[in-house]
This record gives sequence, structure tokens and C-alpha cells, in this order.
Amino acid sequence: MFRFKSIVAAMLIAMSLNVTAQNKEIHFVAINDIHACMDRSAALGGVIDSLRALYPNLMVLSAGDNRTGDPVSDMYMEPSRPITEVMNEFGVRASTIGNHEFDAGQPNFRRQLELSNFPYLCCNAKFPDDMAIKVDPYKIFEVDGVRIGVIGVVQVNPHRGYPDCHIDNCKGVTFTQPIPAVGKYVDVVRKQCDIEILLSHAGCDGDSLLAKEYPQIDVIMGGHTHKLLPPNNIYNGVLITQSINKMKYCYHVIVTVDETGKVISKKSQPINVDNSKQRNQKIAGMVKKFLEDNPVLSEVVCKNLKPINGYEKLGSLMADGQRYGCGTKIALQNGGGVRFSTFDSDKFTMMDILKLDPFGNLMFIYKLKGSEIIDVIKSFRQNDEGMEGYTSGCSYELTVDASDTVKVLDIKVFNEKGKPLKSNKTYTVAINSYTASIIPLLKRKEYKDTKKKSSDCLREFMEHEGAVDYSNATRSVIKHR
Repeated sequence: MFRFKSIVAAMLIAMSLNVTAQNKEIHFVAINDIHACMDRSAALGGVIDSLRALYPNLMVLSAGDNRTGDPVSDMYMEPSRPITEVMNEFGVRASTIGNHEFDAGQPNFRRQLELSNFPYLCCNAKFPDDMAIKVDPYKIFEVDGVRIGVIGVVQVNPHRGYPDCHIDNCKGVTFTQPIPAVGKYVDVVRKQCDIEILLSHAGCDGDSLLAKEYPQIDVIMGGHTHKLLPPNNIYNGVLITQSINKMKYCYHVIVTVDETGKVISKKSQPINVDNSKQRNQKIAGMVKKFLEDNPVLSEVVCKNLKPINGYEKLGSLMADGQRYGCGTKIALQNGGGVRFSTFDSDKFTMMDILKLDPFGNLMFIYKLKGSEIIDVIKSFRQNDEGMEGYTSGCSYELTVDASDTVKVLDIKVFNEKGKPLKSNKTYTVAINSYTASIIPLLKRKEYKDTKKKSSDCLREFMEHEGAVDYSNATRSVIKHR
């Protein structure tokens, strides 16, 4: 009797182990908004190598904004080639389009696709045939017998109808809003796969809305808003990840399916890339070579007397450079164009200038009345993702709705002497071409194109100054009511 019970128990254990053995774990690395960060690329490569040694079928997926932010890649003789070659070395399997993929124009984006060993996927961007840019809405992969459907989607600014880039760089491309666009494919892909993944460059709020609308999606690997979401972040049954930007973190995602292909668990864990001790030496050598190809980036432009902490301080520095380079009374800089918030080095190099201001925007000179300047400053909140603008030659006090900070309740603008700006007086104002393309009032006004880049103006200003101190630069007061 005892022997019979032992045999039955052994059979039950064997059956249990057999069922467990038929479950399969699929491992992913999710990256987003890496912005061509050469400094961390060898470290991220080390993280990926370590995981791939444990999980040979590891899938690396990107939620977009692969380019723009590091001059080593942006200013290369063939823009974006460095980051594309690095991503090929990562073994990326697919990426969606981010709004910054358009920054160097359509011919460069087409070349970026040609150099990539992986497809770009996007269901809400339609490229005309004559652009010769091939981007599919989705793709089905197979890993260890498990079918994985991947859809891509990019954010579309609801006020402008295209992503947050310069309109000239995506002219001719037709965009639709993410929710209806994903709706066209979500069930089509679901029928073809075991695991359904959305590579989304729609931002945290957009991803929550997508998860609410389409709970049949298993994982949304998100980007655009540069947030670090917590591990195992599940909303309406959908696992959502996002890992800040510039390769500071990546996400290890594990999805388990049973023997029928049904997803039975999903979990995620952020990995701090700076804590990684392993480096991909091939990528390190590639980065060194890319930097050597453009020695001008290491040239020192001026001294920095004190550490700078805060977007407004660096935005004020940029605005001062634009005002100096254009010879105007006032300069206005959009908040979204200030690409880092702290600077601790005792010197600025060309690399630093082009990291701070990487977009290659041209400078325009407008003649605006005081009332129009007030309107532009007010309009930043509505047209630049809720961010305030930064100024040179004037300051302001802004009162916003505490429950809706995009809504401006009151605004006061002052000249350099602290007196209110005269509404009917005309001022010369330096404004970059991106700002000119998103502010409604500026679209209707004539301007002078200086043919100078905003980064060139900043360089000229720094060279003239020799040394700068922006540790206490404060030109705006934001109140909530």
C-alpha cells in the first residue's frame, strides 16, 4: 500500500513538473527616449549582454526618440549613424517612431531606417510613396515557439495634429491620434499572437488611456514623458513601463505563457544602468571612434564660474545667447528646448552647448508690441506641453489654475528695470524657428530669418563673455490659484 501511494505521489509530481515545463518565459528589455546617449551606451550594452547570457532569446524593444540629444551622434557627418550602429549592437528587434526621429528631416530618417537592422513600427503615421520611407504598423515575431505581436504608435499633439517636432521635418506625413489608430490593429494583431505588445511614444497619460481602451494588450512599453514608472506597474490589466531617458534605466520585462500560449503572468523590473559594472567593449570602442571623428566637440568655449541647477537658469542662458547673437531687445526661449537641468562643470565645451541645444533651430527676429510679447509668453503653456518659456530682456509673473496648470489666469511682464512692459511699444524679439512654428500669433507675423542657429548664438555669447555665472538667474514667478 505504501509503495502504491509513493508511485501515485511520484506520478502527480511528474505531471506537475511536466505542466510547469510547458510554461514559457519570454524576456524583454524595454528602452525609451535614449536620445543617442553615447556616454551610457557601453553600460547599457553591458546590461543587455548580461541578460542575454541568461536568456539567449532576449528581445530588446525601443519606444522611440532614439536620436537627438548627443552631439557625437547628432553632429556626425552622417547624422544618427552612431546611435543606429549602437542599437544594432544592442540587438534591438523593433522600435516605434518618436517625435524626435524627425529632427534631422525626412531624408535623414530614411537613411536611419536603411542603416537599422530592425524595423520601425508605427500605426498612426502614413508616409506618401514618394518619400520611400517604409514603416509598418505592426510586426509578428516568434521566440521559442511563442508568437509576439508588436504595434508601434507615436504621440500626436492635439493642438497641431502632428508630433512635437518642427512641422517642416514631417511635412507630407499624415498622422492620426493614437487611440483610434491602435484600435484599427489591436484585435487584428491579437488574433495572430500569444503576447501583444504596444511600443508607445504617447506619454504616461496617453498610455493610461490606451490601456483603459484596450485591456487586451498585454504590455505597453512607453516613452515620451521621461518618467520612471514603478516595477510591476499594471493599469486595467495592462503592464506599463517607462524608464526616464538617456539610458539612465532600462526595464527587464518577463511574460509567461502556458502550454496553450495564454499569458498567465507578466512582471517588470527597472534596472539602473549606472550601477552596471559590465561594459560592452565593442560599443565603447565605437563611441571612442565616433568622438575622434569630430574633435571640435571637445573645444572649450568659456568658463562656468558656479554650478547651474534648474531649467530656468539654463533657459535664461540660452535666451541671453539668442538676444546677443541676434542683437535684439528681448529673446524668448521655449521650455521644451532646454535639454538638461543641471551643469556642474567649470567649463562649457561645444559638446555641452549642443547637448543643451541640439535641435539646430534657426533664429528669427520679430517686431512685436508689448501686448504680443505677453501673448507669446502666455501661449507657451498651451503650446509647449505645459512648460513655461524663458526670457532675456524681460521677466514675468504667471498665475495658473492650481487644478489645471496649463490654464493661465493672469500674467504680468516687466522690462529689465522691473516696470510693466508697455502694451503699445514695439520691441525687437529673437525667437527660434521651432517656437515660431507652434505659437499661433507668431505664425501670422512677418519676421527676419537670421540664417543663424540658436546654438551658434549661444557660442558667440559665451565666447564674448569668457566666463558665465547663471547660478542665481531667475526671471519668472509661477503662482497657483
